Amino acid sequence: MSHTTDPNARAWVRGQESPWTWANLATVVRVVACLVIFAHAYRTGDETWNFVGLGVYWVLDVVDGALARAFDQETRIGAQLDILSDRLLVCLFYLNYVVLHPAMLVPVLLFLFQFMGIDHYLSNQFVRWPVKSPNYFYLVDQKIWAINWSRSGKLLNSAIVTLVLVGTNNPWAGSAVALFIIGLKVYSCVLLARIPDPEPGWLRPAERAAA
Repeated sequence: MSHTTDPNARAWVRGQESPWTWANLATVVRVVACLVIFAHAYRTGDETWNFVGLGVYWVLDVVDGALARAFDQETRIGAQLDILSDRLLVCLFYLNYVVLHPAMLVPVLLFLFQFMGIDHYLSNQFVRWPVKSPNYFYLVDQKIWAINWSRSGKLLNSAIVTLVLVGTNNPWAGSAVALFIIGLKVYSCVLLARIPDPEPGWLRPAERAAA
């Protein structure tokens, strides 16, 4: 057997994980700060504060990921906390939004159906393999990762859909983009269902090459 070095070593789960990390602290701060801002936006009916909350959410979402990578604190606990936090805060933003723009109820419901339902299911499937987060799902399936968690995939699933829904305030355009993303998510689920369940002792790519 030849010796090889795994270039994705940081992607794999290594021993016991601690929930006490700077990255997880940033996630908790993000949740608390955004809850306060979104609550204030709802109480006052001020849409500016709703967008402030969205901006804080996006900035701190980048910060907790950067901290996790900088301090080598990427954990499955942190990934799942981040996934859950995303759903909570995005839902609150859109609940506030639809109160002020009731004509956008249908596209918002379609988007939340896929984001809090189908996408939530997909985002947690990484736990079936010994990878730390969906960001490393390319080690399991390149196509599913590209659609959902590559940079372009994340851009489509978050920033672009928000720009269409909020930027146009057009229920037809919003519904069209939401339905398109639902189609991508359903396709991803079909691809996922075709992947055999990992067997005990599932070999990482570098280990398979060295075998």
